[in-house]
Amino acid sequence: MKNLRRLLILPALLLIVGCSGNVKITGTVTYSDDGAPVETGTVCFISTTSDFMSRGTITNGTFTMGSLKADDGLPPDTYDVYFTGVEGVVKKGETVGDVTYEDQTAPTIDLKYLSAATSGIQQTVDKSTKTVEFKLDRNPDFKPL
Repeated sequence: MKNLRRLLILPALLLIVGCSGNVKITGTVTYSDDGAPVETGTVCFISTTSDFMSRGTITNGTFTMGSLKADDGLPPDTYDVYFTGVEGVVKKGETVGDVTYEDQTAPTIDLKYLSAATSGIQQTVDKSTKTVEFKLDRNPDFKPL
């Protein structure tokens, strides 16, 4: 019975220790051409070694990453990074790339950043990581109002 208790307690302890090992990360997202902040969107981190994924909200070019809460950090690992919801207003019916937009928004960043498979961005998170910076190319087909 004593061994059974130990077996049941061990996973709980590992979970607690694993969560407490998170690294608090803040970052910036700017356009590579002029350093202007990416105003709004989401930055997504996907672990390259597990099924773990996390998102951070971009507001005025800054974000904070979390796993269980918005700002509790990430487990140390290497992550593929991509971005979503980074959009600006275009004229209704305008074509950007191969897409005609009816909702009056279109991606302001290069379309390659919209997928982990094509972004080409990886970020290693370890105990020394405190801040990260991403410089993204603009969508050449985006023409704001």
